[in-house]
Amino acid sequence: MRLPPSLLVLASALALTLSSAASAHAQERLGLNFKYTDTSTRDKVSAHLGEQPPMNECILVQQVADLENGAPDSDAYAPENTSTRANAQIFADDECETTPKRVLKPGGPQEPDSVTFRSVKFVLPPSTA
Repeated sequence: MRLPPSLLVLASALALTLSSAASAHAQERLGLNFKYTDTSTRDKVSAHLGEQPPMNECILVQQVADLENGAPDSDAYAPENTSTRANAQIFADDECETTPKRVLKPGGPQEPDSVTFRSVKFVLPPSTA
């Protein structure tokens, strides 16, 4: 028995759609919302870390990178981890070499303005298998 060409095309399109959806679901989505103070205007600005940051690498927040660590308004603040599965470790230093100030769970609430940081590292939580 031979399938009609239109049915074969339909089955192929369905298989391709299902495989694309599975691939997209498997990819980890990483993200961090935060605020910083624009030092020229003194305005509080909301920002997002940008497109798909790397996993297990220290990321210096670009909006505060040019400001001297310890100077007034030189830190980002009020972080919110928007990742799907990864924890966001936030650090007071620029190189993620100190102990994390906090570890933010994925999809957790936004932290208060008093929580400041300069860099972040996304890590998957330990497996509990």
